Amino acid sequence: MSDVSAASFQVASCQASIFTPDGDLAVNKVMKALYPKLSDVFDGEPTILPPVPEGAPPEIPRIIIASKSHEWRCEFSPARVNVYWLPTQTAEPTITVSEFLTQATEIFLGYVEHLSPRVARLAVMTTRFAVHEDPGLFLARHFCKKQWDEQPLNRPENFELHAHKRFTLPDGLDVNSWARNKTGRLSRGGEEEPIILFEQDINTLAEGLSEKAFSDAKIRGFFDVIPNQLEQILGLYYPGG
Repeated sequence: MSDVSAASFQVASCQASIFTPDGDLAVNKVMKALYPKLSDVFDGEPTILPPVPEGAPPEIPRIIIASKSHEWRCEFSPARVNVYWLPTQTAEPTITVSEFLTQATEIFLGYVEHLSPRVARLAVMTTRFAVHEDPGLFLARHFCKKQWDEQPLNRPENFELHAHKRFTLPDGLDVNSWARNKTGRLSRGGEEEPIILFEQDINTLAEGLSEKAFSDAKIRGFFDVIPNQLEQILGLYYPGG
């Protein structure tokens, strides 16, 4: 059974979000002031959704912009802004997590500049994969004691391990960190390959949401340090290589 290290993983998708809980979105201002600055990347036809019923969740997107390649996507709602990157060809990633977050940060700061929302929470989610001939058995042996490897985890077809912790970033900001290890399948070139999926989610705490307001410097600082934090955590789960 082949070994897996941090170097074995490829980036499969990235998401970054800012949370704006005061619930206001000026659609015309986004489209007139911000969108023209983003149209080189988000060169597809923008979508402006019709008004939602009163009382509808503020997380429902009102504006969706995307690239023609469908790799890039951005959603604007009164409660949050989400930026996504999902490659259309999974053989080789065309961007690093750091490059993605650099682009996402400029979108967020442009949004803050033109609409002046209160940004109360920040988040980054990534998914990586590593091809493996027997991912379920590998994960069971990788994370479990030998006694469980022999019985009952001697031949698992699927396996999942989720872990959550809190820690403090170098700038003193407390964050949640989720790591999810599980089996999956990758469709590529008309074939399906078994894979190990490693999902990560680092986000600022929800406590005190009504009082928090991240400055431009704090927003940039958060997204600047996260790539290194993600890599360090990946290396803790899959050392070597």
